[in-house]
Amino acid sequence: MMLDILTGMAVIIQFLLIVVNIFDVQDSINYAMYVNNYVIGLLIIISLILKGVSRNFLAIAFFVCYMVFLMGQKPFEPEYNAYLTFAYVKLDTSQYFTFSCILFLGLAITYMAYEYYSNAEHQKPLRIYDTTLNGSELKPVLTVLLFITLPCALYMQAKTVLIRSSMEYTSGYLVNVDIPGLVKAGYYIYSTVVLLFLALKPPKKQLYFVLFSYILIEGGFQLFQGRRALFASTFLFTVWYLFKYYNKKRIKGKSIFFGAAIALGFIVLFFVVEQSRDSSSTALSFNLFRKFFVSTGGSDSVIANTIFRKTDFPANGITYLIEPLINNPIGNLLTGKTSVAQGMAYLNQHNSFAHWISYMTESSLYLSGHGMGSCYLAWVAYLLYRLLQGGVLTNLTR
Repeated sequence: MMLDILTGMAVIIQFLLIVVNIFDVQDSINYAMYVNNYVIGLLIIISLILKGVSRNFLAIAFFVCYMVFLMGQKPFEPEYNAYLTFAYVKLDTSQYFTFSCILFLGLAITYMAYEYYSNAEHQKPLRIYDTTLNGSELKPVLTVLLFITLPCALYMQAKTVLIRSSMEYTSGYLVNVDIPGLVKAGYYIYSTVVLLFLALKPPKKQLYFVLFSYILIEGGFQLFQGRRALFASTFLFTVWYLFKYYNKKRIKGKSIFFGAAIALGFIVLFFVVEQSRDSSSTALSFNLFRKFFVSTGGSDSVIANTIFRKTDFPANGITYLIEPLINNPIGNLLTGKTSVAQGMAYLNQHNSFAHWISYMTESSLYLSGHGMGSCYLAWVAYLLYRLLQGGVLTNLTR
């Protein structure tokens, strides 16, 4: 396919630019890599769309989100190597070279791995409903669990929204909403129960009830709290599941235009949510798309600030990777550990990568309830830096 050839050529060009920059890093080469990353990303998305929207929906969604959240801001800003989220930081020539390599490897390795495993002859087509369990025996158990956990999830999310609705968006992160432990436990296993129930391919009436409640709880209530990404991921999962449920092999042209209209609607919706949570004017204008991409596409600042502040992190090795396994809501319930809200108390008790990068970048914003979020590419970059700096075994065992 011609697009695959063009994508391959763009990847080869990027590798050549990297080799040249290794020996003599230059701003001009950095800029060429910056432009080529966008070329590679767009070629990947177009290629996947032409190969089949239904078949490649998850991959398309991933790469679109990759470009929107990690690469969406820079085309609308005058400086390609400056980052605006939390605090202004501008990477020098060597630092930006590292940043550009990270974005490129994230695009290229993910796409090549996806193409290999989706097209390898020895791989059987993925079927979401294949299972060794007897669905007729499992379904009654899941139905009971669903009706136990659903009220817990609904109660917890509704109460959280009601309490935080009287506060500013960022202030809500500085307080803990008092929820009974059993209700919390029910909410935390709710999503798993839903996914297992959907895997059994229930009848349509049950399907739409479960999907509607799932979108409301994990999407709608999250949107009321200003969490656009969680709403988007829930919606995208629902679309993908319906493709599989109805075994859609091909998407008609009208459906593609309808999908594009929905995407435009989401841009407007997310812009309004962004403006409202920042207490800004929600008036729509022709400048809406620029504002949307500038505000939404700032997640690259997490990677940039990780590179810029790599020596400031208090923990080494894989500490930040295993943190969620040690400190999580269910683990806290089992051990009786009291959860704490965002702030110094949280930092003193946890090694959360997202919290620490936010605090180190701009402590006053973090302590007032703001957050930069997190990024797995930023964590990988930091881990590699630590491994190269002090030796693999030394840092893995710290």
